[in-house]
Amino acid sequence: MNDQPMPTPTAKGQRRRAAVYVRMSSAPQDHSIQHQCAMLNEYAQAHDIEIVMMYADAGKSGLRINGREGLKGLLADVQSGAADFELVLVYDVSRWGRFQDIDESAYYEFLCRQAGVQVVYCAEQFIDDGSPLNALLKGVKRIMAAEYSRELGTKVLLAQCRFARLGYKQGGRPGYGLCRVPVAQDGQARTPLAYGERKPAATDRVALRHGSPDEVALVCRIYRLYTEDGWSDTRIAAQLRAEGLLNHMGRPWDTATVRRILTSPRYCGEIVFNQTTRRLRSKAIPNPEQLWVRCTEAITPMVSQATFALAQQIRKRRAEGPDREAVLAQLRAVFARHGKINAALCRTSSLPGKVWIRRLFGSYVQAYVAAGLPLQHTASGALGILSMHQHVDALLAAVTAHARQAGATIQRTEVWNVVRFNDALSVKVSVASYRRCPDAWRRWRIPLNSGAPADFVLCGLMDLENQNIDRYLLLSPAAYRKDSLYLRADKLDHYRSNCFSQLDDLFGLSSSPEHINEH
Repeated sequence: MNDQPMPTPTAKGQRRRAAVYVRMSSAPQDHSIQHQCAMLNEYAQAHDIEIVMMYADAGKSGLRINGREGLKGLLADVQSGAADFELVLVYDVSRWGRFQDIDESAYYEFLCRQAGVQVVYCAEQFIDDGSPLNALLKGVKRIMAAEYSRELGTKVLLAQCRFARLGYKQGGRPGYGLCRVPVAQDGQARTPLAYGERKPAATDRVALRHGSPDEVALVCRIYRLYTEDGWSDTRIAAQLRAEGLLNHMGRPWDTATVRRILTSPRYCGEIVFNQTTRRLRSKAIPNPEQLWVRCTEAITPMVSQATFALAQQIRKRRAEGPDREAVLAQLRAVFARHGKINAALCRTSSLPGKVWIRRLFGSYVQAYVAAGLPLQHTASGALGILSMHQHVDALLAAVTAHARQAGATIQRTEVWNVVRFNDALSVKVSVASYRRCPDAWRRWRIPLNSGAPADFVLCGLMDLENQNIDRYLLLSPAAYRKDSLYLRADKLDHYRSNCFSQLDDLFGLSSSPEHINEH
């Protein structure tokens, strides 16, 4: 043990009070909790120290402070002033922690020293007297403690890769329809392990074997439903739940469990290891395929290699999704067949589901617009509303181009359809479809004082078939008390001074600008 001198007691004959901190990562370690406690007690007796508190982290890694409630409690007591001791006895630097950033280890020790509590490493040979040489030795010890974990991780990975090539499983759950079987050094297979049960000897290796015949039959059925009947993961899981079947965890089937079965090469007899790297408690990083370790005959296959490969091809094709142009053609066909289009008709047809419609287009309505389907003549149809949004975006772009061509400055505002000219005049841009109202008349609805306020409203009026903008109406909302103006075609003549056939006329870019004087 370390014979470093202790600080002089504060009062003559008074014994120093200390807490001990002990840690181990796993039970078989040489520096077990009991061994550390015995050595620290021996050190305390030799230096006339009274141990009044013990903090322990049993079975905890020293790489991080996460999960180490013993060390957290020690630091909390020291910083709060509740600690009734002056020293913290630790067996050696590695028991304090194998932090990969050695400054972290030093920081936790500094917190103790700042509160007047000294950390003493009893088995180390350096004397913690603050001298440069001993400070250097302590830093080297911290580096060695961190490097030990890195070197050990490399050695363990090499051993795991070697055993994986021999067909042995390296940790983790076996999966549905499989069980873990310990294999002794002489190759003799032992009794299969139950869930959570450890292998009987550290030198045993774990192989995978088939579970019950019913489980194997269900795995084959899942592959058949997926590859031959075209079922999805979700549909298969729903069917198994409806039949009251449980997975290997004793829970109802879910999509994730079905997906794991359909993507794991174990079911065609192959073990694949080292697909990801997760060293020293870091995040898992995918490895390139050339670093994967494979054993192709590790397990008796439940399905053939051809069936497994087919399942992966189907999954890849589904992940890529349907062809956009093909979906648009299907939408046009549905509209031609029914004379209308809505989500209900799409769901009963051969179109992809709503998930793919949203991925390809954003929504059903935007899909209808992309397919070039005519706007619905309804007072509040969603297709008409969101289709108008597309037209407004196009009109905003056209207005911006014409304004700049005319020499004006134009800026977008916080309101998506309001622009500001020459930093002074605000204009709200909108588009009105020629739609049927509840009174059976067809009208354009021009927003005046509804929505965001503006000095003027520039509204594009769609033609009678709602295919294109036919004319432009420029109005001042201040001249009207109503929120919206509902305008019939036969009333357009009343607004002839505010109506323009093209944007060139509105911005004075036409050689002979003319207002529209008649319908």
